[in-house]
Amino acid sequence: MSSFRWIIITVAVVVVLLIAAIAVGGVWLNSFIHSPAFLAEVEARAGQSLGGTVQIKSIDFDIVHGVKLNGLVTQIGLSGGAGNLQANVATVSCAIDWSELFSRRLKFTGVTLDQPQIVLSKQPAAPLSTPDTTTSPENPAASGGGSGAGGGISAAAFQFVLDHAQISNGSVALQDAGGASLVNLQGVNVSADTAGLLTGQDVTGTVKVANAALPPGFTVTNFSTPFTYHPGSVTAKPLAASAFDGNLAGDYNLVLYSGPSILNLNGKGLDVAKLLTALSPTSSTATLTGSLDIQSKWRAIEQGAVDGEGDLQLANGQLHGVQILNDIAGLLKINELNDPVISQGQTHFQIANRQTRLTSLQLVSKGFTITGGGVVGFDGGLNLNLVLTLSKDAMGRLPQQVAGSFVAQPDGTGTIGFNVTGTTSNPQTDLPQRLLMQNTQIKNVLNKALNKFFH
Repeated sequence: MSSFRWIIITVAVVVVLLIAAIAVGGVWLNSFIHSPAFLAEVEARAGQSLGGTVQIKSIDFDIVHGVKLNGLVTQIGLSGGAGNLQANVATVSCAIDWSELFSRRLKFTGVTLDQPQIVLSKQPAAPLSTPDTTTSPENPAASGGGSGAGGGISAAAFQFVLDHAQISNGSVALQDAGGASLVNLQGVNVSADTAGLLTGQDVTGTVKVANAALPPGFTVTNFSTPFTYHPGSVTAKPLAASAFDGNLAGDYNLVLYSGPSILNLNGKGLDVAKLLTALSPTSSTATLTGSLDIQSKWRAIEQGAVDGEGDLQLANGQLHGVQILNDIAGLLKINELNDPVISQGQTHFQIANRQTRLTSLQLVSKGFTITGGGVVGFDGGLNLNLVLTLSKDAMGRLPQQVAGSFVAQPDGTGTIGFNVTGTTSNPQTDLPQRLLMQNTQIKNVLNKALNKFFH
């Protein structure tokens, strides 16, 4: 019984000593972090690590969250004069290792950036006003002597060994040299396990973005992905997001010095009308509705180049206000060509050098099918070679002279090739001329009529 009592007393004494040690360490820490020398040292070390100027409004100590840096502002010039990075962070919360306080050392083990606003711009960096680093009673850090709260900070007084890093409710903007927005991310949340970063081990975590806006009119919401950083490579898999009333999925892989990055991106149930409006916001009387699925692969997207290929499938589609089809419908007396319903649509696409090349294009509707391919430029220019196939029933309703312009097929259908040029907002076709001039009988009738007119 007596020995048990001594055990309790010993444990109680140890607990009291630990509490006292932590309290003493806390008092030292509170004095340590509020010294001007500590503030100047943190700014200097952070600036050295980031390669730019760092300014911090104030530093506080919170018993729950650890050390807080308030009002952190930095600007970093990108290599080769490519532009600059500006960051304004409301609060940087640094978790600490309490055991190190017994030795009067401050060891940061985690960092959380709250509401960071980051702007990447191709504009030249404007210099920030730098704090006064001359020796003075108010700025003892510049003298370099002493240790602790009263003088210069020893390099061993605090160290960064980050086990985790986090970004909470941040924003990221990418701008061109003229200040126009290229990418705008809102509601950015990142959580990463960084314990193995300094030893060359993998860094893993998750990225979530509430809203991403990309020109000309793309908006992606609820983006999320786990990621892995290995020295020399980044992998994000699987990707998930919402766009144009549909869902996006895929993966991203970047391996430095071994070729371009690869983004596999698939879409399901995208509203094709909203997608086309985003691609070409200029007004047009022609529209396409329906549900679109896409399977695609893109290369080097982080370099700003549009280089990729894939396949598209359209379901429950309908063309509205396409003047070419309306003109052809009137010429051929085929009503199905007016605002046709597209029961099936598909094509393979390749995008490079600011143009889209379509192959294996197929649009299936009641009474007709359009197949072929060609090129659509980013400027809206068209150069398509297409084939119109009319059903057996539609062929039976054509005027005899017009039907003769089609190539009869064994199954009773008829085909005729034609070109589409001009622009997406004002397409032109040579189909009416082909319908007349390919038929010798019609040509003879026209010639006789002209002869009578001029004689």
